[in-house]
Amino acid sequence: MPWEILTSAEYPAILAVLDSKLTNGDVPDSMLDRSIYAPAAIQDVLDRHPTAAAETDTTKQARITRAAIYFCAARLAPAVVRITSLTVQTRDMAFSRQVFDPVKRAAELEQMAEEELAEVLTPAEETPNRPTMFTVARGYRGR
Repeated sequence: MPWEILTSAEYPAILAVLDSKLTNGDVPDSMLDRSIYAPAAIQDVLDRHPTAAAETDTTKQARITRAAIYFCAARLAPAVVRITSLTVQTRDMAFSRQVFDPVKRAAELEQMAEEELAEVLTPAEETPNRPTMFTVARGYRGR
């Protein structure tokens, strides 16, 4: 089976990134399938990494999928905040407040997606993280 950047199997992760209490009942898969959400998130990934769909390294595939999840969640944040707003009602009074700032959260999610793709496109150098195994020792042999 060929690898796909974002499938419906990742939809629960998209919802969890926004609010751990969101379920398929709150945001149905049919909403995420709309062209402005999941397909647009895939296109966001492809705009930054045109050969992402042809990636064969499973570690890079996982990062690409996470980036698509973050992009999709960022696009969904303004709509979801209306679903997840907290409403308290008593006998005499009712008030409502937003659970999170959708613009701020969308920016955070886009930044997370960019970081995932940056790690795929220009991975961090591993050499500084590796321990030094050998070094030149002072010696007095042969003097």
